[in-house]
Amino acid sequence: MNPEDFARFLKLLSPDTEEAGRLYVRLQKKLVGFFSLKGVSDPGDAAADTIDRAVLRIAAGADVPDVERYCFGIARNIVKERSRILQRENSAFHKFIEDLSNSSAGQVERIYNILKPCFEQLDGEEQQLLLTYCHEIQGRARTEHRRQLAETMEMTVQTLRVRVTRLRNRLTECVQKRSNTV
Repeated sequence: MNPEDFARFLKLLSPDTEEAGRLYVRLQKKLVGFFSLKGVSDPGDAAADTIDRAVLRIAAGADVPDVERYCFGIARNIVKERSRILQRENSAFHKFIEDLSNSSAGQVERIYNILKPCFEQLDGEEQQLLLTYCHEIQGRARTEHRRQLAETMEMTVQTLRVRVTRLRNRLTECVQKRSNTV
């Protein structure tokens, strides 16, 4: 998002610069509250995503008579998107666990023999991060656990997610390479 597009967005909120600033802060707080109410794991990030999308769509020429209503329309879609993503992740995880429990001991041993060396290639801090991040907590407790972890590590939740995703990708690549050779 460039400054001109954001300035156009603020001007739609109010022609008065100070009023536009106040309305922007109020809108952001309302969006955070909305996402919190809907159980979104990172309401601040979702609110920022909503505003970013609104700014980009307005810059692309969307006709928006009421910015707040427009943003809440986008927010409802983001809730649906994130819910679908979470459902897919949970479904994949549960399928993996189910498959694992239905697997023979030989398959479990094979997975262990492939995954363990890959995990051990990570340095100690990276291993600990993955173990702590993937701690078996469900629902809001998991969200709070990860928020506290990010705070402890003096980073945003989004930065923490990026680091963990990169570590998971490294593990996945290693497992894929090893599973082709084993």
